[in-house]
Amino acid sequence: MQSKVFYIVSFVMLFLFSCKKDAVVDLNTLVQVDSAQLTQGAIVTVSKDTTTVTYGNVEAKFSQTSTCFPSREVFTFTASGVALPAGGYYSWSFGDGSIENGSNVTHYYQAAGSFVVTLMVMANANNMLAKVSFGVKALGQQTKPEAIFSTKFDFPQNLNYVTFNSASSVNQGDIIQFKYNWGDGTEYISSVGLVRHEFPHKIFDTTYAVKLTILSNFGCTDDTTVRVTIPGRYNIKGKFRTESFDACTNERILFTAEAENVPTGAIYEWNFSDGTGTRTGNPIMYKYKFPNDYDVIMSIKLNGREIYRTNKLVNAKGENPKPTAKFEETLVWDYPTTQRWSFNSRSTIPTSTIDSYQWNFGNGNTNNEFFSFIETVYNKETTSRSYTVQLIVTGNGCADTARKTITIPPR
Repeated sequence: MQSKVFYIVSFVMLFLFSCKKDAVVDLNTLVQVDSAQLTQGAIVTVSKDTTTVTYGNVEAKFSQTSTCFPSREVFTFTASGVALPAGGYYSWSFGDGSIENGSNVTHYYQAAGSFVVTLMVMANANNMLAKVSFGVKALGQQTKPEAIFSTKFDFPQNLNYVTFNSASSVNQGDIIQFKYNWGDGTEYISSVGLVRHEFPHKIFDTTYAVKLTILSNFGCTDDTTVRVTIPGRYNIKGKFRTESFDACTNERILFTAEAENVPTGAIYEWNFSDGTGTRTGNPIMYKYKFPNDYDVIMSIKLNGREIYRTNKLVNAKGENPKPTAKFEETLVWDYPTTQRWSFNSRSTIPTSTIDSYQWNFGNGNTNNEFFSFIETVYNKETTSRSYTVQLIVTGNGCADTARKTITIPPR
């Protein structure tokens, strides 16, 4: 029987009535001798789950079933040893106000507690031959422990070291033992619910079925199992490369991972650092809206956990990165042998600023000194002559060219 028998010998009283005179036995002075306690002829013995109290030829036995759910704690009391006269009987008082007659009776207590049970040997309803009193301890009905625990990775530098915290409970009594089977071939027994365990270090993710078994002071148990995944230590190396397509018209950048030792089933996650969130895939094409240097982060994840990360700066030109070259020409003055012309850039760039103005006036003169407005002199010859004026503007690494023709009259 699973439950242990508890009895209180500290206040056991045995009374034997002979010739209408009580013989009192004080069991506080009992001496333990093996499985029996002896004093002045009274004997209290315990054998497995049965307790026997004897004095002379009066014998009272009791046992109790398990209090653990779904069982129900029931006491069985047995009286013997007396040759009852006609009309004689055994009467039991259970200490909770209940009385029952018979040589073999059962009783259950509604609540846990200590009770004094009295056996009376009755010749008839008016004549008591003997009385024996002893203590029993009821554990209560259907003790039900419930095993619950949680896990937490408290040590980021060592994810093999895990904290386990029991939130187990019991409806009566106390939990006195927490037994963890870690699922890695080891186990641990503790009197407290908060424990830590370091799992083996392995290359790949490993899942362990961790089982907690709790034990109450009434001998009742419950268990539960939680699966715990311990991350592997992956020796991943490498970064990623980029390749730009149609940079100055409709730029798209191809990102390709170049990592080694990546486990099967891993997912590549990209953060392009432009506030649009993350994308997954490898390789992956992406288009930026604005020109900038972006700190791109590549994460490799397995079962939702990041196992590797790398990053690097990537220059993007964004949408409409190309400047548009345009300029106006104006005749400043006209002398008999020369003409002075001015040229004023009206070039634009949608998303950035122009980086350079490169002028070629067609007369052998050039200027690359970042002048958006500039003048030059043309010499008149014996016949009229046309010159092609060219402006190249750059921005975002892109360029555009504008050309115009001016004619210089003869002198």
